[in-house]
Amino acid sequence: DVNCRRYGGWGIYTDEGSTDILIEKNIAYRCNSSPFHQHYGRDNLIVNNIFAFGRDNQIERSRIEGHLSFMFRRNIVYYDQGELLGRRWDRPQAELDHNLYFHAGGKPVRPAGMSLAEWQAMGMDKGSLVADPLFRDPANGDFRLRRGSPAAKVGFEPFDVSDVGPRPRV
Repeated sequence: DVNCRRYGGWGIYTDEGSTDILIEKNIAYRCNSSPFHQHYGRDNLIVNNIFAFGRDNQIERSRIEGHLSFMFRRNIVYYDQGELLGRRWDRPQAELDHNLYFHAGGKPVRPAGMSLAEWQAMGMDKGSLVADPLFRDPANGDFRLRRGSPAAKVGFEPFDVSDVGPRPRV
């Protein structure tokens, strides 16, 4: 029980040198640790996903390597607790751009402890925004976008979510 609460519980987790993987059109939410975590890997593309309600962090990276770890583009990150970025961001070695971030608890979005403007001045998250994506009912797992969502401004393309989530066993 203690280990489950302290370690693990990621939504999408790349590890063991995962390379050139495309992670697209997923919804990962209500994770004990974080909806996305890359331990180590190279040139993975995380694009057009929804990551929501991570308990500890939303995007996590635990190993700094001498190459580009991943590209995180056109994703929506929606949370009400924890940090936006977890673990190792002192040398990013990742490209984050054109993402939509929102803290539903009303707190400021602070990537790596900085304002978004400070983070962008470092060359990170160019074209990213902080705004409510206008999900229909995120508290109940409905991540369809309402009309007027700012997600289009970062290039996010809505995808069919009709069979997302737990399903009865057949």
